[in-house]
Amino acid sequence: MIRHRKNKSTFLPAFFITIFIIGILLYSFNRVSSNTAYLNILCNSIPGFNSIGKNNNSSYVASSSLVHNDSAIKMKFNPFNFMQYSFFGFSQIMREKFDISKDISEIGLLDIESYSDVPEGEIYFSEEDEYKAYEEEGQVKKTEEIFQNIEAPRKLALTKKIPEVLIYHSHATESYTPYSEGNYHTLNEKHSVILVGSIMAKNLQDKYKYIVVHDKTYHDKESYAYSYINSLATIKQQTTKNRSLKVFLDIHRDAFTVNNNEHKKVKKDEYTTTINGKKAARIMLVTSSANPNYSELKKFSAYISKKMEKLYPGLYLKTDIKTRSKYNQYVSDYCILIEVGCMLNTIDEAAYSGELLSNVIGEVLKDLQE
Repeated sequence: MIRHRKNKSTFLPAFFITIFIIGILLYSFNRVSSNTAYLNILCNSIPGFNSIGKNNNSSYVASSSLVHNDSAIKMKFNPFNFMQYSFFGFSQIMREKFDISKDISEIGLLDIESYSDVPEGEIYFSEEDEYKAYEEEGQVKKTEEIFQNIEAPRKLALTKKIPEVLIYHSHATESYTPYSEGNYHTLNEKHSVILVGSIMAKNLQDKYKYIVVHDKTYHDKESYAYSYINSLATIKQQTTKNRSLKVFLDIHRDAFTVNNNEHKKVKKDEYTTTINGKKAARIMLVTSSANPNYSELKKFSAYISKKMEKLYPGLYLKTDIKTRSKYNQYVSDYCILIEVGCMLNTIDEAAYSGELLSNVIGEVLKDLQE
């Protein structure tokens, strides 16, 4: 009986103390912005979010749902905004397509876990989403106007005795016709932009005697959103190993949704030319004014485009100037993202363009060499 009373007298104070502590925690939680609370949970739960989130001022608004494993988790901030501010790939998505006030199921977004889940004929997580056509919105002038009187890039100290050129692929899974499986994405490097990079590397080494590092890492294999974060890690790894690297070439291929056969033919014709009697995939250059070294980047881009037009008239398609994402181009003044054709071009057309492009780059570096 005494033991029973003692346990009871101990239980009651412990119970009230527990209730008191819980009350304090609930009060403190309510005092903290729910945005911050959810953001902290997210940042500490998913690798990479923590450091990224701290660099983007945590500007999150509205209310929506975040779908994960087929269950809706109510979030007090807008996850599309989070992805927009956190990841390069999502920062260019056209936000007017999404009404954030609606539930995800109402929006009609598909549950796409891999490229093979994408409906035939549609391009998701594509260059079309990432590279929003700013010129259509009147946000940039035509590149011809911008590059008209631009001066040549600064000279480069190139020795040809140590690694000085890095070729890599932020979207290494991008494939060409006829390899449309996985929504034009593959892990077979003979069917993808990796083959283009290999041809470029070999020609730059054999013909121009530059020592080239061709990194074949699949930066977009696990997550498209992490592509540029992963490729930046590769750049840092390679520059740590080879501090002599000066020129950085990120080789891609373009993509877009094809509405019908007529549209397909128009786009295929737009991205295809004939050089020396042979079909070639036309080439688009991409640079971003969001980079602090943009004044130098545009000189490098303009010089490449002019050299391409001189050597192979018709091979150059256009230069796309972005204003938001940086695409890791701040790592060097001699950094360029290059789209070799599109998914409608054949692998043979892309391979031939890789050879021609390497000649262009070789001649550019020859001109710029001190």
